[in-house]
Amino acid sequence: MSKIGLCLSGGGSRGAYQIGVAKALEELGLLGKINAYAGTSIGSVNAALLATMTPDEAMKLWLNTSVDEIKSTEGTFRRLMQERIAVVDKGIYNIAPLEKRLHAYLDPNAIKDKEIYITLSRGGASNESIIGLMKSLYRHFIKHETNVLYPNIALHPFEEAVRMILASCSIPVAFPAVIDGERKYYDGGLYDNVPVKPLFDNGCDIIVVVHLFGLEFIEQSRYPNCCFHEIRPSVPLGWLLNFDPAKAEKLYHIGHDDAIAHFRNHPAEF
Repeated sequence: MSKIGLCLSGGGSRGAYQIGVAKALEELGLLGKINAYAGTSIGSVNAALLATMTPDEAMKLWLNTSVDEIKSTEGTFRRLMQERIAVVDKGIYNIAPLEKRLHAYLDPNAIKDKEIYITLSRGGASNESIIGLMKSLYRHFIKHETNVLYPNIALHPFEEAVRMILASCSIPVAFPAVIDGERKYYDGGLYDNVPVKPLFDNGCDIIVVVHLFGLEFIEQSRYPNCCFHEIRPSVPLGWLLNFDPAKAEKLYHIGHDDAIAHFRNHPAEF
């Protein structure tokens, strides 16, 4: 019997597109067949939401969020002038509203019953500046020392799971790193923006991938005997940090229609 995974890539405010795809999967009778979820950055948020609630319920978070909520209370240019490199560590935007909403929307008990992998990028030591992240990037891409993690948040206490999701969303410069012990963690997309690996490694042989960038591709030869359904945007999805609800609703409908079109042309075998 096949094990089916849903992989949600990173892409900031474009993530509403993925909720539309999930709605289409629900209408096609496929969403309930998903056994495991994986997400990077905003995809980690959506993975946690869709694993524990309906697409309609998940969309409420998107429709009740605005870009004004995450903007820093100080002007960006003023902060760059005054703080210079320090602003890189502190982030231009405020991630606290996302943390508040995760606590409000996620059900800790529902998460425990699911298989939800999120992508984390290991940065430098907690007392290092952005230079620590640059060293980590060098070791990962040049020295081939793996600095990407795929924890299953269902196996962790709820508060720790929320912090992991926040870390997966912490785009350098835009948002502050999440510190856990002696290490900083950043947006999972630095090392793996399309996290099919934890799904494949944990037995998924059918994976539905929802891209948020048109030019992302999976090297399928690395995943033998695995069937992929890749759903990608039919049109450009716009700026990554525009959380306007009107834009979110538009992207939701685009995602829905793209998914319907995909499975019309590539019927699901599950």
